Amino acid sequence: MWRNNPVNYRIKSNNEKFDNLAEFIDNLERGGEIEFIYNSKNFSITHSDGKLCLIEQSKDQSMVDFNNIQELLEYTIDDKKIKDVVTIIQPFFRCF
Repeated sequence: MWRNNPVNYRIKSNNEKFDNLAEFIDNLERGGEIEFIYNSKNFSITHSDGKLCLIEQSKDQSMVDFNNIQELLEYTIDDKKIKDVVTIIQPFFRCF
């Protein structure tokens, strides 16, 4: 786990933005999957075989696997680390 003090975040609707990085991490730690738009591109974050997968939708060759959330958060999309844009992305599907 990433956080020392777990917080119970309110379950939001599919298109509500994340309020902060901790809420985003909480969603992923609970097995949540997220589909979102960033810079007019659609992305998905899923869980598979104990790893996290990020893919730009409609670009199968863009799939990247991560061993943990920390690695995912350091990944860059359009020169921005994911951890720096979690409150900017526009989710259109999110579970948990």
